[in-house]
Amino acid sequence: MVFQLISRLLTGEASIYFARLRTIATIYVVMGIFALAMLFFLFLALFAWIAHSIGVVATALIFAAACLVILIGVYIFLTIARRPPRRRARERMQSDVASIASVAAVSNLPLLFRSLRRRKSLLIVPVAAASVWGVFRVLQNWRDGGYGR
Repeated sequence: MVFQLISRLLTGEASIYFARLRTIATIYVVMGIFALAMLFFLFLALFAWIAHSIGVVATALIFAAACLVILIGVYIFLTIARRPPRRRARERMQSDVASIASVAAVSNLPLLFRSLRRRKSLLIVPVAAASVWGVFRVLQNWRDGGYGR
């Protein structure tokens, strides 16, 4: 589009190009107005259909509640989107560091398996840590009443 504009400026046909763009923009505005009218009538038809089934007041309350839920959702979305750029950059940095760490861990797996094959005693540390964690979870669940109490 930019190259077309530059070529039209050089050949002296820019006024024709802008007139065509203005016509296209007008057509899109008219289409947008008719699309909004269509959505309005669709919601009006839905309202009338539901009102015929359950009553006008109940239907109005349902539509009001749906609008409230949509407004709350949009507010939450805007709050998340307006986070400070520094915070977004920090979160992006954390995710990048996590992905780099996972790639480094996966790339070092052959080295770890080779060292475990040579020295089987290295396997005691993770097995002991997993066992201690399991015992801790069992005792915590038992204390909280999670096992049949």
